[in-house]
Amino acid sequence: MRLRAGLLVAGMAAAIVSVLSTPASAQAAAWTYIGVYTSKHNCVDAGQMWVREGWNAYECSGGGTYWELWVR
Repeated sequence: MRLRAGLLVAGMAAAIVSVLSTPASAQAAAWTYIGVYTSKHNCVDAGQMWVREGWNAYECSGGGTYWELWVR
């Protein structure tokens, strides 16, 4: 039983170390969905606000009646 518990703790520690050692560049490359806007102007305004708050980039996708805002 002690051996199984020791292996479980070691496995959990290895998993935590691998997550914490992920480079920031890999984490920053993922796009995060923010929401939907009814015009491109509103989407761009919101995207610029997110960049001022510290995000690296924004993208407005879609067209027509809705625009989706993504940031990374």
